[in-house]
Amino acid sequence: MNEYKIALLSGDGVSAELIESASLVLQTAAAKSHGFQLQFHTYPYGKKAYEQCGAACPPETLAGIQSSVAALLGAVCVKGIPSPSPIGFLRKELNLFADVRPVRSFPGVWSLRPDIDMVCIREATEGFIADRNLYKGYGEFMPSEDQVLSLRVISRQACERIAKFAFEYARKNKRKKITALHKANVLKMGCGLFLESVQHIAADYPDIELCDESVDTAAGNLIKDPGSYDVLLTTNLFGDIISDEAAGLVSSLVPTGNFGTSTPMFLPIDHSPQYSQEGKGTISPLGIILCASMLLEHLGELIASNAVKHAMIEHLKAVPTTSLSTLAIAHDICDRL
Repeated sequence: MNEYKIALLSGDGVSAELIESASLVLQTAAAKSHGFQLQFHTYPYGKKAYEQCGAACPPETLAGIQSSVAALLGAVCVKGIPSPSPIGFLRKELNLFADVRPVRSFPGVWSLRPDIDMVCIREATEGFIADRNLYKGYGEFMPSEDQVLSLRVISRQACERIAKFAFEYARKNKRKKITALHKANVLKMGCGLFLESVQHIAADYPDIELCDESVDTAAGNLIKDPGSYDVLLTTNLFGDIISDEAAGLVSSLVPTGNFGTSTPMFLPIDHSPQYSQEGKGTISPLGIILCASMLLEHLGELIASNAVKHAMIEHLKAVPTTSLSTLAIAHDICDRL
């Protein structure tokens, strides 16, 4: 029987309740499958960890993640925490270069269209995200008190790496088209290098269609015709924005997986700790339960992963979205498992 060590980073605010809900569903899925077991280990993370340990992601947390097969993260409060952000720090330290967000419509929650089904993949270690794109420093500096310069880093190695990841992902998941998003018309060198690198990798995947589109054009087309997209591939900041827009088309009921050369991390798209709701049981855990399903899929436990997703869909069909508390929703999904 397979046994997996999972790192839980409960973060701040309502995150502890959400992590508890997801771990309940994961444990139930494991018990029902009779094919694997899960060991959970909780580590300090976020503003609470910074106040208690002097670091938003203490060394013991990083080591705990590195010794696990996957990590499930809650939201953190970054106000008052020095750069880099806790999530940015982990992405950089763990070399998690691929941020993956499957975006699809679910019954029982608002979607722009009922048939939305796309995946947003972004490079997560370079670009304009200032807290992780340099070996030392944060990519922004002020030559005077009235001027800020922001440095964008684009390398052929990182572009080809994320392109290869995207094409492998598309092939594995039977996706047929990748659209590379860029601004090569004005950022001729940076976006030009990205597009050139993607085209170079695409030559090895003749079974998958490659298109490219200006990111601002795509921002409009996502509203007008979301069904025209299958896999969206782009650089860090563009991807951060465009994947949030795509998620908004399905009420932000979207999981996120971060993949690379070390332990993958899974976290819901909403990073707000929502302190005002802490302890009230009013926040839906469905986003982080989708992350749990994505985590199981990564482990190769596909039957359990699909069972969690199916139980969630049955829950959405049967139960009004505002009628149950956070843990009651988790228990209802566990019952349906």
